[in-house]
Amino acid sequence: MLKNILVAYNGLPGSDAALKGAVQVQQRFDTDLTGLFAHGNPFLSRQLHKAWMPQKMQDAIVEAADSPSDDIREKFDEICQVVPAEKKTWINSGGSVQTTVTRYSRLFDLTILGMHEKSFAHNLSHLELFPDRIALESGRPVLVFPSNPPVDCFDKTIVIAWDGKRAAARALADAKLFLKAGHNVDLVSIGRMPLAEATPGVDIGKLFKNHGWNVTISEIPLSKKTISQTLVEHCRNVDAGLLVMGAYEHSPLREGLFGGVTQDISLGAEIPVLMSH
Repeated sequence: MLKNILVAYNGLPGSDAALKGAVQVQQRFDTDLTGLFAHGNPFLSRQLHKAWMPQKMQDAIVEAADSPSDDIREKFDEICQVVPAEKKTWINSGGSVQTTVTRYSRLFDLTILGMHEKSFAHNLSHLELFPDRIALESGRPVLVFPSNPPVDCFDKTIVIAWDGKRAAARALADAKLFLKAGHNVDLVSIGRMPLAEATPGVDIGKLFKNHGWNVTISEIPLSKKTISQTLVEHCRNVDAGLLVMGAYEHSPLREGLFGGVTQDISLGAEIPVLMSH
């Protein structure tokens, strides 16, 4: 059950989408919503309080860092107007952005982020966040919102990407946060052993129907398209509102060097994506 959600918000376009999505989640589940502005420049953070740096210079750096923080807090409050004050919290934190968001995420039921965007385009490379890495390092589910998600995304079909591995099983368990009786669920497997053969003796459809869900099982053969392209296209074809998937069955280093499903989806999905590891 969702009670406490965290949204990483830095005022960039991707985080605007994340915050609007977080408000949707808050309104749907009546949760507490915490906004986290993690903005520490790692280099400057290491230099503060060093003996060589005059106090006036330290004060100037802190003041410069706090100035945009006020503007970002105002944007946060504006987007969250419908959230009751007693259910809304704001945290302004320095330190490494990736590390800070990961650390806070471990305490919350769900962390909501925007799609990965190249922050250097905004001259704010120290704010850059990698949602897939947050899912990997925090051990908690991460919900990633694209720039223009469907308004009724949580009422539409939920597609669950299934490869039979540990991360996918964790993602399936976390998806129950959003599933209710009568929900349409599409369990999709791409280019692997048919589900019935992988788990003989188990009626997968019945397992899902026992929860009250309307289940469809989609087994898609491999093609010249990448798995991520196939998933995105399948979600579009079934008019899905949410994609659920495990994050990083291959190592992050391998995916970073050669590309992979997790990395590609975190950059190019058209609907919200729930990632778990």
